[in-house]
Amino acid sequence: MASAAYRPDLSDASPTVLVAEDDAFLRLMIADALRDAGITVIEAATADEAFTALAAGLVVHAVFTDVRMPGSMDGVELRRRLGAHWPDLPVVVTSGDLDPTVAAQLPDFVAKPYDLETVVVLILDRLRG
Repeated sequence: MASAAYRPDLSDASPTVLVAEDDAFLRLMIADALRDAGITVIEAATADEAFTALAAGLVVHAVFTDVRMPGSMDGVELRRRLGAHWPDLPVVVTSGDLDPTVAAQLPDFVAKPYDLETVVVLILDRLRG
């Protein structure tokens, strides 16, 4: 696993964001909006797929994840696991039906339906550190 200091160099390339969303239409919409902002996007359909890619050494600068997805973990668990392995990796979580008490505990939570520009601005802000 990677070290706790997870700040890949942004000087030579565009930042890379991993988008984990099981709804293909929503995944495409947010991925396209991020690409339009100059961000390289890697797409995952489940939290398991996203975590496996990162554990295998995929280098990203931030993660945008839905909560409710098929598989062995949801987006909240993905965020917890990523935080345990890479505490400096920004993770933005989204959901349309997350319990408000859980959402309040997530520093970067965006409720669905969301405004694409708002999400892009939030992710760009987190990429700047």
